[in-house]
Amino acid sequence: MKIYNSYNNKLKWLAKVANLIACILICTWFTLPYFRVRGGVLVLLILFFVWLTTSELKWLTQKWTWDLVYTLLFFITLTPYLISGNLQYGLAGSKIVTVHFPLFFVGIFMNHYYMYYKRNYYVLGVIVVTSLIAFTIGSVQTYMGLELNPLASRILATSVSHFEEEKVKLNQMGVGGFGYIYASGFLFLTLLYFVPKYRFKLRKIIKGIILVSLTAISFMILKASYTTVILIILSGILLVTVVRNKRMLVLTLVVIFVLILLIPQSSLGENILLFSKLFSGNSIVFEKLNDLGTSLLYNITTSQTNNRINLYMQSANTFFNQPLFGIYGPFGNINSSVGGHSGWLDLLAFYGLFTGVPLVAILYTNFKKHLRVYREDRYYGYLVVIYFLFVVLGFINPVLYVYEIGFVLFMVVPSVPMISVEIRSKYLSLRGDKDENFMDY
Repeated sequence: MKIYNSYNNKLKWLAKVANLIACILICTWFTLPYFRVRGGVLVLLILFFVWLTTSELKWLTQKWTWDLVYTLLFFITLTPYLISGNLQYGLAGSKIVTVHFPLFFVGIFMNHYYMYYKRNYYVLGVIVVTSLIAFTIGSVQTYMGLELNPLASRILATSVSHFEEEKVKLNQMGVGGFGYIYASGFLFLTLLYFVPKYRFKLRKIIKGIILVSLTAISFMILKASYTTVILIILSGILLVTVVRNKRMLVLTLVVIFVLILLIPQSSLGENILLFSKLFSGNSIVFEKLNDLGTSLLYNITTSQTNNRINLYMQSANTFFNQPLFGIYGPFGNINSSVGGHSGWLDLLAFYGLFTGVPLVAILYTNFKKHLRVYREDRYYGYLVVIYFLFVVLGFINPVLYVYEIGFVLFMVVPSVPMISVEIRSKYLSLRGDKDENFMDY
């Protein structure tokens, strides 16, 4: 019996180690472009199979939180479209829905397992450190690619066929694309939580990792010249300084909205033009901001800004005309135009409220779940701001098939404070447990 128990304990220990290693590699797949390109989706599937089979499988049959239930419901609503042969995402095809959508939501289940089922805050800390190291390496590789070609990240995001050879070269270099840059922006905002030195007792190596990550991500984002990401970061920095809870966010937004209504459009355009001069050394960002300011100042209808607004309106109008099941539904017209530049509006245009409502429920219940955990912590305000900015981003850019954003938002962002032993100890003491180590979880 003793030999059997000893053998059984060794198997359990090996399963735990395998589970942690699989988790780390899955995290690396999402946060390091070089590893993802080299491994491909097949490697991820193998890693996920190992992770799932080495986890405590009873978590799959125990009571799920509502965000997991709604995620399952979200994919169930897509089944009729699959059966009817209409599971498409515009010109992007069906792969976006069958591959990218599931990858976008992987983080919800993994985070739930460690944070709410196992309540293993140590592993959450390991996941965050892994992500920071991977993003640091990926940011450096992306920066190097951008040095060779300032449009490298944009080339990776385009579907134009004559760029295929260039894409292969950039992928081999480990350059991150559109999704990687945007995901790094949200990660950057979470790390600001640790900036005040007096707030936490962090180990020197963790402080060094955070500092290097912030630096590498900053240089990469500026070099990539995605105007929306830069504006998200600047807005996030301003908001986290004043927002401590949801009520404060609403009040701040109301004040901003009133000011925008009171300020003449011409004055708003002039101020944006003045702001754009701060980026005079970056032609791409300067051009985008200048286009926005000029559009407001002179009401130019042929500007990039107005063209983008027209694309949003195409998706919105298509949704309003076919609100229940979208253009691919039983009463839909697949020839209706969809702008293809708004995550939320495009999804509603394609699949209607039938699929849109479960998506809203996923985001609401998931955000609420994490906000409840940090309601007594300063990180609550950071989460409120990040979740708000993500929702805004979903209106002005595609997000649902950008799985890097999904993994960072659902897996990494809620776990960031757990790299602090002080914070882990705080939450462990609330449940009357001790901190765990690499070999014992």
